[in-house]
Amino acid sequence: MNNPLITLLLGTLTSLGVAENMLWRADNGAQAYCNKDKNTVCFVVINGTTTQVRAIESKNIGKLGITPKAHYEKVVTFPSKWISSTNQGDLIEFTTLAWLKSERYTVRGVVFVDNNGKYIHQ
Repeated sequence: MNNPLITLLLGTLTSLGVAENMLWRADNGAQAYCNKDKNTVCFVVINGTTTQVRAIESKNIGKLGITPKAHYEKVVTFPSKWISSTNQGDLIEFTTLAWLKSERYTVRGVVFVDNNGKYIHQ
């Protein structure tokens, strides 16, 4: 990681249990993670730039087409696969698990973050 402050901050968040299911890029130069308090907020950190990709959870729930998010008993989203990293940016898969009437549903979606830290909706 190029930025010592970001490294320290992420290390602190991880040790406190705030960042759950952190996914590292193969070269360890970037990571993706989600925090869950009341709402899930997901981030991608590349070259010291942190990009919020919160919309992925709503997009994944929308793919299910069953009911609005508020009706699910539990929803968990996490980065599941670093699909690619190129000189244009990084493509990361996020998985959302949602429980409705004790039935678990799984859906996946991808986000693309360009080298300037811009989140491109997929």
